[in-house]
Amino acid sequence: MDKFLKILDFVLVIAAIVLAVYVGKNIGLEYLMRGKEEPVTLSMTEGGLPEDYIGRPAGGDIPLIEDGHSWEEAWATDYITIQPVGIISTGVGALHPWVDAYTTPTRRNRGGWKAPVITNTALDVFNEYGEFYLLQLPDESYILAQLPMEEARKLKMGKEITLPVGRKIPLNMQAKGSLDGICYEYDVPMDDVFYCINDKWNDSHEFGLFLLRIAIAVLVLFSFGTAFIMLAEKIFKREKK
Repeated sequence: MDKFLKILDFVLVIAAIVLAVYVGKNIGLEYLMRGKEEPVTLSMTEGGLPEDYIGRPAGGDIPLIEDGHSWEEAWATDYITIQPVGIISTGVGALHPWVDAYTTPTRRNRGGWKAPVITNTALDVFNEYGEFYLLQLPDESYILAQLPMEEARKLKMGKEITLPVGRKIPLNMQAKGSLDGICYEYDVPMDDVFYCINDKWNDSHEFGLFLLRIAIAVLVLFSFGTAFIMLAEKIFKREKK
């Protein structure tokens, strides 16, 4: 019985670690920290820089992309938004622009390690990659998009939302090979991506968010790990008696 309890304790600790990583990775800290933001209108964007508006809530006069034709007609300089009717995960992610790809401060790879530009998002423990999604437009066509994690979660739950202000950006060439199959299946154009992540805010809060996620993961690990083990010991001690 003692040997079984030791094995059980090990399994429960592993389960607690998995749970801690999942919670630390997926909790929507960005929205808790950013709070309610003023919607962006077209008049606000005149003369401003794209990084000042991309990823912020879209005002009522921001052009809405409702079909494949309007997506094709949109320019890379246009501020646009989307109200998707569906979302499909691809499992493919690109390294966020604010994440340093190198382990060395000189950005040289001598003796260091360079993070891959494209990866399977299941391996992205620290939220360093922005997943590519297929967004279904009201005309049932699909486009590629990178969007904040919280918006993706809401869409997967079937909620109707308006995405933040975004723009067309070229698809990373290294991602094309990984996305070929699913884009062919859903007849998705692969030239451009709808990008609506607030790079400027994430860049300035990256380290703070990292520390908060680590702290939450550690708290979950110790809380649930202890609870799992105590519960198991209580159950099996009763059975032993």
